[in-house]
Amino acid sequence: MKKLVLTTMAALFLVVAGCSNGEKALKDIEGSAEELDPQENEEIATEETDDVPTFSPAPSEADDILSLGAGEKMKEIQTEANGKLTDDDFAAMDDLPVDKLTTEELFNGIVEWYAMDYSSVHDPFINFEPDYGEYGIDKKEMKQLNISVLIDASGSMKAYVGGEQMMALAKDAVKRFGAGLPEDAVVSIRVYGHEGTGSSADKAMSCASNELFYSPDLYEEDSFNNALSQFDAAGWTPLAAAIKAGGEDLKMKASDTTQNMIFVVSDGVETCGGDPVEEAKILATSDLEVEVNVLGFNVDSDGQKQLKKVAEEGNGKYANVKSKVDFQKTFQSMLAEANAVVRELSQKVVHGNDINNRTIQLNDQVNKLSSTFSDFAATENSNLRMAVNRLRNTNKIDNETQFAVSDLIDERRETMKKYGETIRKEKLELINNTRLELFEALNEE
Repeated sequence: MKKLVLTTMAALFLVVAGCSNGEKALKDIEGSAEELDPQENEEIATEETDDVPTFSPAPSEADDILSLGAGEKMKEIQTEANGKLTDDDFAAMDDLPVDKLTTEELFNGIVEWYAMDYSSVHDPFINFEPDYGEYGIDKKEMKQLNISVLIDASGSMKAYVGGEQMMALAKDAVKRFGAGLPEDAVVSIRVYGHEGTGSSADKAMSCASNELFYSPDLYEEDSFNNALSQFDAAGWTPLAAAIKAGGEDLKMKASDTTQNMIFVVSDGVETCGGDPVEEAKILATSDLEVEVNVLGFNVDSDGQKQLKKVAEEGNGKYANVKSKVDFQKTFQSMLAEANAVVRELSQKVVHGNDINNRTIQLNDQVNKLSSTFSDFAATENSNLRMAVNRLRNTNKIDNETQFAVSDLIDERRETMKKYGETIRKEKLELINNTRLELFEALNEE
């Protein structure tokens, strides 16, 4: 009996073992079949490959970086990619399969997505040329300012603005204007509406009051200020007659070498029946080519319309002032523009100091362009580093990877920094060479 039990157990063991071996063999066969099925393996490989984006190698030379332009994501974030981004702008980094990318590939991807377009700061830098104007090169006859100041002395100028009488403010502004004129400028003062009163009975007399108080001449402080003390606000506003007479004043000193200008100071419109717009147009289109500028003093909307039209037809500028500070600043600003016109039309005074001063200005321009370029590269560097930080902060990469990619980003910035410094030195050398050429030309004269 014992022998029978042992025989039975042995048989069962063999059956179980056989089944196990059979299952194993089947699995081996199935496994082998999987290994031997190239189509299925190819599909699996394709699926894995599709999950990994392919990035072009990031350029390492400055010229290539400049030609690359803005990155794919950068174009989507802003129209002009010249500003610092925020962490929200790097949301695309969250879906990047960084575990399947090498450090180099990760760097390539960040650059391809978030590179900045350097053209806005590079073009003006690389295209800079030293402009010395006409120093010692193209000689023209010297232009001279020839200015007629027309002051409205109508009764309304007695009014007060900010606790001061408008006429007093106007005189003060004209005094400052005269003191700021170039030494060789010719100036005259004509006053209109300073006789009679604002009554109808005095209208004819007042409208006929149009007097030259400072004859066209070089500025002389005592005489100029004394002229301003000889009249007060009184009657009506013969603006058209004053503009016409101002043109005659300019003719006394006008020549082919003068820049002829009228500066009108008025608080209102024509009240004597004249057409100041037409008179301004006549002077602007005459041989004198007069520029008629108008300072409207606390003028209402209707008055501004006419005075603006006077300046427009007179090829000049209009400004409405309402305070002492406005008056002084605007008058001085117009004078500065008048001087600028003369400088543009005149031969520059050719002295070594002029050339040296211009050289300093040009050097400053180059240094500013260089600084702007460098700041731009720094902003790009910061943006690219933020993309890496986004990956680190979300634990998609470790510290070692973060540092490795950041080093590549810093190398990119260093490349652009060296490039910018090279351009800066080239432009400064160009300025200096031009300066030396000008001095050589001066010594030959």
